[in-house]
Amino acid sequence: MPGLACISCFGPAGREGGSVRRKNLLAQTLISYLLVLLFPVMVILLYYYPSMADSAKEKEMDWNAHVTEQFMNAMDIFTRYAYNLPAELVQNREIKMYMAGESDYQRVTIAREMRKYNATDALIDNTLLYVKHLGFMFSKTGSAYKMEDFSRPGVGYYYENWPAEQMVAELDKLAAPAVRPVENVIVPGSNRSRMLTLLLPLPIGGANPPGAVMILVKEETIIRLMKSVSEVYRGSFFIFDGDNNRLVASEETPYMGGDDFRQLVAGLGNSSSGSDIHRVGGESYIVSYTVSDRNGWKYLSLLPVAETVQDIRIIQRNTFVLLGLILLLEMVVIYISIRKNYHPIKRLVDLALHLFEPANSDARPMSEIETIRYALDELSITNSKLDERVKRTLPIMRENVLYELTSGHYADWDTFCSAASACEIIFSHRFITVAVFSCETGEEGLGRIAALCRLQEEELPEGIQGFFFRGIYSQEMVLVMCHHAEVELKPLLERIGRQLEGRMGIPVWIGMGSTAQAGSIEGVHLSYLQAVRTTELLRIGKQCQVLAFHELEVAQTGAVTYFAELLQSLELAILKNDKGLIECFTERIVDYISGRAIPPYLVRSVFLHTISVIFNGLQRFRHDDVRLLRLSDAVYRHRYTTDEMAGILRESSGKLCAIIRSTLPVQEPGIITREDLVTYLEEKAADPGLSLQIAADYFGMSPSNFSHFFKKTVGQNYKEYLDRLRVQRSIQLLRSGTDTVESIAQQTGFSNPASYIRTFKKITGTTPGQYRETHRHEL
Repeated sequence: MPGLACISCFGPAGREGGSVRRKNLLAQTLISYLLVLLFPVMVILLYYYPSMADSAKEKEMDWNAHVTEQFMNAMDIFTRYAYNLPAELVQNREIKMYMAGESDYQRVTIAREMRKYNATDALIDNTLLYVKHLGFMFSKTGSAYKMEDFSRPGVGYYYENWPAEQMVAELDKLAAPAVRPVENVIVPGSNRSRMLTLLLPLPIGGANPPGAVMILVKEETIIRLMKSVSEVYRGSFFIFDGDNNRLVASEETPYMGGDDFRQLVAGLGNSSSGSDIHRVGGESYIVSYTVSDRNGWKYLSLLPVAETVQDIRIIQRNTFVLLGLILLLEMVVIYISIRKNYHPIKRLVDLALHLFEPANSDARPMSEIETIRYALDELSITNSKLDERVKRTLPIMRENVLYELTSGHYADWDTFCSAASACEIIFSHRFITVAVFSCETGEEGLGRIAALCRLQEEELPEGIQGFFFRGIYSQEMVLVMCHHAEVELKPLLERIGRQLEGRMGIPVWIGMGSTAQAGSIEGVHLSYLQAVRTTELLRIGKQCQVLAFHELEVAQTGAVTYFAELLQSLELAILKNDKGLIECFTERIVDYISGRAIPPYLVRSVFLHTISVIFNGLQRFRHDDVRLLRLSDAVYRHRYTTDEMAGILRESSGKLCAIIRSTLPVQEPGIITREDLVTYLEEKAADPGLSLQIAADYFGMSPSNFSHFFKKTVGQNYKEYLDRLRVQRSIQLLRSGTDTVESIAQQTGFSNPASYIRTFKKITGTTPGQYRETHRHEL
């Protein structure tokens, strides 16, 4: 560097002395920076990382072993009752299983006695007593089944993989307890369920036992028991019998069918318990297992090795203290270095003055620090100008071209090709498909996703060209694929999604539109809109990772009409400044979107329409509120989950009601309010005998006056309001359980099933049975 050499070589010593000083300056600078960087690097390498890893693994293994043992103890309590049940049945003197011949009276007596065991254990779905000489199966609900009933779905308990003939043969010769793994069973009423079945012989002894006991436990009941052990546990539970046959799994995992997992289970042996770290399916897991002394079942749990645990905080606190000491030491080193290198800094100031002449030469002379700061400011300005020039050549142009294509803004295909060629975008195949990737992450996480997606462009198989760019919505990446007709796109998208999830550690949902012909701007735009709609369904429903538009199933219900009526009622309540009605209709809309009464892709539309109505009401009172404008911008720009949407609606409605309360005069005491009417109906709605006369008597009015007052106060006819309230409650029961239509009608206050079915169809546009069948896949 000739310039630096000229500055360094001054004074009478000449060129040789300047060279020596320049070498000394370089050596001093290198030593100073080495000292500054050496201390923190050594501390991190020698203390921080080893301590953190060892402590985390030890704590996680102890906790995993404890959770596994707790789950085994809970299951042992259940199985202890199950294995004792046959003895209780035999000791029941009313159940005479050795009485010869068939007797109606005997069957009635056994069915009556079995009812006494109906509430003995909450985990058991049903207990079936098989009496061999009668050829009947008696349940704890008091029902009696012929054995041929088990071969007909909907009548008895129909096992899809266990024929009734084989069942009878096994029960006849059953001599020791046995268990069947979780399998599909069609229970009476034609509902499908997954059951774990325990087969227990009656403990009489001899060569000809009188029968056997079948105990049925739902898989979901065992899984709830697993999760109740620890609400924060993130691992997977498995139960195996003594022959290593899998009985129950808390979830379907990718590694379950692999050789690593099978070898792991086979190598556990019959030891009572243990905990260690194993690699399964290419990943490290903390594996804990324990064996029950009662029945020999093996309980296994796998938890991914966590990167951070509670003990890391202690290490971090110690690290902060060490870093503070390091910074103090660095300050001392830097101070000494500055004192020793003052002359080189002086020369640097002279160079800055020579290269960057101040704009105002008449100002007072600047100090060394001010001069260096001025030079750095000038460098920063120059760097910013260079950044602006560089940005013009970045891939932003390519993203803009792809965005214009998917938005349908190009007039024709030739115009697009002209713009695309300048960005090195060339579509060589006949078909184009658009896919949208959605993930719940911040701006920094989305930047990482974008970088990983662009790396995937280089790994696409032959016959596919792909270009990623950020979508119009936040937290979304769009992939435009050009391909041959015979290429399978869904497996490719699934592979990319798994790689992104593995590297980011967050779920990624991918919606794929229909395939369009290359050369059709409208076709590409339509494919993009379909992909956005499909991704919205996945993001809200969280059903699977990849879904194509043609795979969507749209339920035919009266959901839109019902919401329009609710929204119209909410607008009327806001215009009337009726805070009670506002809270009521807002809560009903929240229940409407939270209860999944509509397809998931319509939830955001319902939310936006409702929040617009509430914001219009707020605008009437606070038209100049800047905070309201910022809130509106945040609501419309971001994508929210269903729970977040419900929270925003409740908060905005509550704010509007608070403003109305503070603005309008207080109501006189002693007057019947809308809250009184709504509260009364919500408490009495399940009573089939509730009538207009009874409600009028409760409030001290005649039926005609009460009917007029109710419609004026609530905004709806009395019977219409009560019917909608009961139907809304029945929707929750249809979606969350397996009760019959007759039972649901009775629970929700309808006098008979026919009235319930007629009212349900009038309000929703479909019958209860059709509604349950349509939404069965969402249960």
